Amino acid sequence: MRLLKILIALFGILALAFLLSKNSDQYVTVWLYPGKVLEELSLATLMIGTTALGIIIGFTIALLQILGQQATLADQNKQLKKLRTEINNLRHSGLDDVALDKDGDAVDEAAAIDTAKPIELGS
Repeated sequence: MRLLKILIALFGILALAFLLSKNSDQYVTVWLYPGKVLEELSLATLMIGTTALGIIIGFTIALLQILGQQATLADQNKQLKKLRTEINNLRHSGLDDVALDKDGDAVDEAAAIDTAKPIELGS
């Protein structure tokens, strides 16, 4: 896959070099915004400049996304470590330590029903 990316990049560079060689003697006028016009600018220079600007903007956006994903990953790793610690603590604690109701919530042991005793109906 990496070799394919390098091959595509080389073909892109060759195509850009071919276009630049064919357009090196052409000059263009570029309108940037009202009141700012670049006249008699070489088309090859314009193509190199816009390509470089696009690469810089693309790398900046990718860098910001990577940094955001790393921050998210670090937060998730902290949460995972905390949950693993909690699971290990629960795994090593005795089952008699905590009484649970039918929803799985912890209840007060004094209020917990003794499941070892049978329920007597209609005495």
